[in-house]
Amino acid sequence: MSLEKKIAVFGLGHIGLPFTAALAHVGFEVIGVDPDRAKIDGLNRGEVPFYEPGMAETLNRNKRLIKYTTDADTGVKDSDAIFITVGTPLKSDHTPDYSQIDSCTREIAKNLRRGQLVVLKSTVVLGTTENYFKPNLESASGLKAGTDFYLAFCPERTVEGLAMHELYTLPKIIGGINPESSEQAKRILERLGGSVTIVSSPRVAEMCKLADNIYRATNIGLGNEFGLLCEQASIDSGEFIAAVNKSYPRTNLFRPGLGADGPCLEKDPCIFRYSAQQHGISRTPMIDACIEQSDYSTLRLADMAEGFRKANGLEEIDLAMIGLSFKGFPETDDLRGSPALKILEKMKADRTPLRTVKLYDPLVEGFPGQRVCKTLDEALDGSNVAMFLTNHPQIMRLNPQKIAGLLGKPSLLIDAWGNLDGYGQGIAGVTYFRVGKGYVK
Repeated sequence: MSLEKKIAVFGLGHIGLPFTAALAHVGFEVIGVDPDRAKIDGLNRGEVPFYEPGMAETLNRNKRLIKYTTDADTGVKDSDAIFITVGTPLKSDHTPDYSQIDSCTREIAKNLRRGQLVVLKSTVVLGTTENYFKPNLESASGLKAGTDFYLAFCPERTVEGLAMHELYTLPKIIGGINPESSEQAKRILERLGGSVTIVSSPRVAEMCKLADNIYRATNIGLGNEFGLLCEQASIDSGEFIAAVNKSYPRTNLFRPGLGADGPCLEKDPCIFRYSAQQHGISRTPMIDACIEQSDYSTLRLADMAEGFRKANGLEEIDLAMIGLSFKGFPETDDLRGSPALKILEKMKADRTPLRTVKLYDPLVEGFPGQRVCKTLDEALDGSNVAMFLTNHPQIMRLNPQKIAGLLGKPSLLIDAWGNLDGYGQGIAGVTYFRVGKGYVK
């Protein structure tokens, strides 16, 4: 497949839009397809819908090679390869929602033609490409995968905030339904850079994707469990973890923080568990514990705030939440799976009396149902419970005396990531809690 061939990308979210930019950067003509008219209109005006370092510049520099449209028919008819990057969010019962994949299947099948390549990149239940996506495409199109068109699963493995670097450097994994499907996908993806590993089937590639995020989520849970004991045993988890990691090369512990939040780390253990159930495995105790520990590590902050209110005889809480995206570093403005959203939702569900809620984040400008303050000082001013929830570089190494001086008294200051620089001696009227260390007197 030559560089003159066109590639369609279905789904212009946090995976699809950086991927579109990278494909154009290496010389492909790209058709970006998304049903969101407002998003498409904005992109055609040169406006990007979310923050990803380097993406806006790459899109603008290569705009002559990119066409944005809501018309799926155009995307299929005018392309030689189709990459699907739509979301697979969890439903209320923690099973994956395939409605976006189903919509893409219907739209693509209408105009699918012989010789085209279709690549699924969305995170899916094990076996989806071969047992769900393939037969649905074949049934709706009348074409046979592997004979009339090519089909592969290629997981996206980039981290938000580093996508425009990792798209060119991370190893690519390709699992085609037959060798020629893998080779067709390889001819495109190898142009981006990084090594390419072809595995024997889409199932193997799907498992690789799940393993990447479950490995991280499990280690986050383990680090948080160590942190809970450190808090009760008057141990600074930072000191203990640094000593272990430095002195024993076979161990690499994560530092305690909040749960494995966000659009991938909280979702993929659930998708793995569902995959196991679909294959007749009734028990996944390690994954179950990972999910439970993740929820607890984040949501316990809501209980801590209510406990502080009752212990100090406060009628209401003036809450400040600092750091609103699902993570702080690498930087993102993505609210999917945000700890702030989860904690605030729990406090409201528990009917914790909240007089004011003030929010701040260096990148996030909008938050469901709440106004976001323009400055950190504005959010903290007069608050009696303040939660620092991410490790965004702009809210790290803060002066504890200055922060404490802004708060109402008495107040609870919860520091999830060591945001306050060198908090040592107690400050009058302020209860300070450092995740992984406990209450500091």
